[in-house]
Amino acid sequence: MEYVVAIDVGGTDIKSALIDRNLTTISQKVIPTPLSGNTQERILDSLMELVAEYSKIQKVSSVGVSFPGIFDDKNGVCIWSENLILENFHIKDLLENRVQAPIIVKHDVRTAAIAELRNGAAKNTENAIFMSLGTGIAAAIIMNGEICASNGYAGEIGHVNVNGKFACVCGKFGCLEAASSTLAISKAYASLSRTEGVSTEKIHSLVLQGDPIAMGVWRDAMSAIGRACEILVTLLAPEVIVLGGGLSNAKATLLDPVSQYLADSLSFQHRPRVELAHFGSKAGVIGSAIIAFELLPAIEQ
Repeated sequence: MEYVVAIDVGGTDIKSALIDRNLTTISQKVIPTPLSGNTQERILDSLMELVAEYSKIQKVSSVGVSFPGIFDDKNGVCIWSENLILENFHIKDLLENRVQAPIIVKHDVRTAAIAELRNGAAKNTENAIFMSLGTGIAAAIIMNGEICASNGYAGEIGHVNVNGKFACVCGKFGCLEAASSTLAISKAYASLSRTEGVSTEKIHSLVLQGDPIAMGVWRDAMSAIGRACEILVTLLAPEVIVLGGGLSNAKATLLDPVSQYLADSLSFQHRPRVELAHFGSKAGVIGSAIIAFELLPAIEQ
């Protein structure tokens, strides 16, 4: 049996797992993403330590990593990541010099979309959208069964103007990411409640309890996501929109208002199914395992 290390680097944490050919998780670990000091070196050190730790459990055949930002999948280069404050980060080359296993590094959202397209909520579709809703927001565009990258710049729906109230990390006002990311929801709640440091998970819990401030913040965030989905539907006519990332853990509290927004706003457009990611917030890890296993035949040849 062959085993790979699958790593999903996010703006808040790094999810990882040791996974076998059946996509069964043998061991898993989540660590905080280092966001201070020399971020580049600290991320590299964290990934090396994870690979070394899993190598003590089983022999690692290859390593798959998914990484956020504007990402050059062909060369394994992070062109720009506003949440990690990185630019021209040649992560694949740097890891290859440090880790004793073949490595592939690709964009986080497009990698998660691979998992959903092959084995998840977008299976058996030709045209779909996978939207990752977490610390950042981006989409993977699937057309004619292929994931579009466009030199790493495709799918940045998080920076479409949805008339949000707050400044975005990209420097603009009104972006979806500044209205509906997990960080944005926490900031909006803090602004209205004057209570700092409340997590999105806690805010979601308050929504379920009927807290009026939390409900208002959540309603605004869901409307912004719905507006972004309306734009995607009008432009691309997907069969399904798959909602993933950390916010997908909210399940019906995410799915229902976004679905209702589309039902109310679409007229002539094709109405897609709206579904939660089959793999939830673990889609990035599963996708990283898939691309790591796909690397093996090429190595053997």
